[in-house]
Amino acid sequence: MATLPAWDIYATTLTPLGKGYPLWVPDPDRPEWEVEIGDVGYVRDGSFKHLLRTRNTAEEPQPHNQVPDGYVQFHNPNVVVTGPRESITQNMLHSRSIKQVQVSGGASVNTPMTLATQGANITFRCTEDKGAFLLLSPHGEDTYIESRRHIVTHLRQNLQKWEALANNTLGLDLKAEDLLFVCGVTKTSRWAVAAFQGSQRDAEGSISCDLSPVASAHLTMSITSVTAPNCWYRSGPPQARRRSVSSSQSVPAGMFGSVTMSSNESLASYAIAPDASGGAQQAQTLVPGFQLPSNLSAPPSGVVPDKADQCIFFHYYKMKRRWFPLPGRIVAGAGSHELPPSEDDMDANPSVLIDNGEIQVEYDDEFEQMPHYAKPYDPVTYVLDYILQNSEAEVAIASDLDLYALFKTQEEYPEDVASALAQLQPQIELDENGVGTLSVDIASNIARVSDDAETEVMNAKPASDGANAAGAGRESVENADVDRPTCSLDIGRAAPSISAQTKEPARHMPGAGWATHDGTVTALAYSADGEYLASASEDTSIIIWYARGLAVKRKFFAHEDTITALAFSPDGTRLASASDFGPVKIWDVEHPERELSLDTETFVRSLAFTPDGSRLLGGTIAGQLVAWKTADLNWDAVDIDKKVIADYNAVISFITFSPDGRLMLTGSTENICRIWEPKHVLSGHKGMITCASFSPDGKRIITASDDYSCRIWSTETGDVLVNIHEHTAPVWSVCFSPDGKHVVSGSADSTVNVCDSWTGERLVKLEGHHRMVNHVVYSPDGRYIVSASSDNTVRLWDAKDAKWKYLKTFNEHSDNVTAVMFSPDGSTLASGSHDGKVFIRILEASSSDAGAEEAS
Repeated sequence: MATLPAWDIYATTLTPLGKGYPLWVPDPDRPEWEVEIGDVGYVRDGSFKHLLRTRNTAEEPQPHNQVPDGYVQFHNPNVVVTGPRESITQNMLHSRSIKQVQVSGGASVNTPMTLATQGANITFRCTEDKGAFLLLSPHGEDTYIESRRHIVTHLRQNLQKWEALANNTLGLDLKAEDLLFVCGVTKTSRWAVAAFQGSQRDAEGSISCDLSPVASAHLTMSITSVTAPNCWYRSGPPQARRRSVSSSQSVPAGMFGSVTMSSNESLASYAIAPDASGGAQQAQTLVPGFQLPSNLSAPPSGVVPDKADQCIFFHYYKMKRRWFPLPGRIVAGAGSHELPPSEDDMDANPSVLIDNGEIQVEYDDEFEQMPHYAKPYDPVTYVLDYILQNSEAEVAIASDLDLYALFKTQEEYPEDVASALAQLQPQIELDENGVGTLSVDIASNIARVSDDAETEVMNAKPASDGANAAGAGRESVENADVDRPTCSLDIGRAAPSISAQTKEPARHMPGAGWATHDGTVTALAYSADGEYLASASEDTSIIIWYARGLAVKRKFFAHEDTITALAFSPDGTRLASASDFGPVKIWDVEHPERELSLDTETFVRSLAFTPDGSRLLGGTIAGQLVAWKTADLNWDAVDIDKKVIADYNAVISFITFSPDGRLMLTGSTENICRIWEPKHVLSGHKGMITCASFSPDGKRIITASDDYSCRIWSTETGDVLVNIHEHTAPVWSVCFSPDGKHVVSGSADSTVNVCDSWTGERLVKLEGHHRMVNHVVYSPDGRYIVSASSDNTVRLWDAKDAKWKYLKTFNEHSDNVTAVMFSPDGSTLASGSHDGKVFIRILEASSSDAGAEEAS
């Protein structure tokens, strides 16, 4: 078995703990350059080496006293930083190969303990050929950046500059993927580390360690009945802060039978005030050729506070570019020295020798030496390769947090990461810049709130109709109604009963095409009474759901292309749909055989029935606002009365009515909105208006724009009443609270803001999403705010709480959540996603909890 370096054994065996990358050398090279979030550097021999401190400006100190050309500071007011907080309460961590760990006195090592007692002893049994320990005092504290999107963007925009500094200026000979952006650190004050490799299977051993701040650091490790293993250890901080003391060394020790490794090094100079008296040092010999520093007596001048600057773990991001091979055959441009060798010129090729850790390239007895460093263990490299091999991404960006999100426990974490990824096949997100990332929830490892109370309706009996069984094809689900026995739901209140012809409970099963879409969910719509929910998809299908019963009523394939809009009539009996190709259609909700096709000159992107149901309005990609007469609808009619109300120059993206039905608002891909009756043009935004909403009394309108702002307007005059500039990226969604006092907005900057609707003052910033917020909305009673995000989650907030308390994360989706909405009566909450699933949740009546019964 090949012997690995101590730092690689240590990293490979402790990384599965989920704390981050374990540093064999936690102490900074220089006290002023401890590892911090926002640092950029690389790992060498188990130590983090600094390149830049990106949270500093170009004028502030930098590790090498210079910054790259075009340097950009990592600074954004919306970057969320959490900590420092206590994250490791144990005084000892160990690899999974270590079993039956006991502290003297019978205590378990997994509970907080004190290693300051002189002679404290820990016994263990090792079940594999290698393992590692970390002992620390006091407990570990972590600090981390939650804003994943900001890190990915900064990496993409600046990595090439960092690489130029490292190689062109400093001559470090690093690849882009060698550079790490630190997004989280865990630190302590005093530590001891140990790693071993050999034939220790089922061998027993013991460790005794004293990390008291007023005594000498002492580490003793003993393993019995083993054959010639390699053991290394360190303790520290090994560099005296106020005295000249030699640092500890990583000592390989050949052990036969039972051998003890001991490290004795003073921490007094770090935790104790300086002692002018000095002190004699005595060397202690462990094996020939190696000497360890002696104990140093604690100086009499007293204890000073510890400084937690020893980085024992760190989280990080890294990036790798795709190598694009040139197409075709290269005829010119290559010199003869690059061609394959012939038998006649084999001697012209250089020979490569390795000597003392350096590569020597020999040309005719002349040697050119260049430094060589073994690549450190880094499992994120396999994630980057997986992304580039399984997507069209131009660059891949990944983090160790991605792996912790996929493999949530130490037991799940694979030794062969590449094979595990190939088998698991996690989804890859590709953004508009060609950046590929894994579609995972990294917050699960650092800040995720457990959702154990959530229960999917997964255990109901499957449909007896064979046409609707798992694996049924498209033909078998066309216009399918699915019978089921009545089922009762334990949801904290009585579930509304479903009438006599009850339906199969909606749930997601692999291959169950009747209960899910095969493409992105593109539209959601509730009927006015909240009984039905309709969902549409790019797979051309529509599903009508019993919203309160968590059941599928009907699924049918409605169009020949992606469905772009849905709208229920006010009485809930009709459903209109539009697509990117072909006519607008109207469907009878209760009678599947009834449908009407409404011809259009161009494709329709937005739909709405007038409040009295007499007209269906459609906004086209050519800027036309079209109205079809739908009063007294004749299902056998060939032509439906149609009128073009307006003709503009941009796509009409939304149509909405005031609560009293008196006013209509239309928005387009221009930077204006139009109010109808009286007619006003709302202009002033510098970018496209993405969303708009009426106040409850219909006297005001709020608009959101990709110019990062929101504006509140008077419907009577069309004047701007309030300008709101609280986001740092496009605002995708906005609405008034039911009482009209507040407005809520969701943005691509990953935040949700609640502002006073009269003054524009921001009342609270609701944070927790890690990617852009696509949709926000108040519940009809004003109790909740709900947000949907590209981080695959839906988050629920208590709008009645004085501190706007976060209540719950729904994380059932596996891709971007693009739409979320409450039913008009507030009893259910639905969301749709790029994963093709629709989840419906019945909200509990209890005011103390926001749990929900769910169906997909």
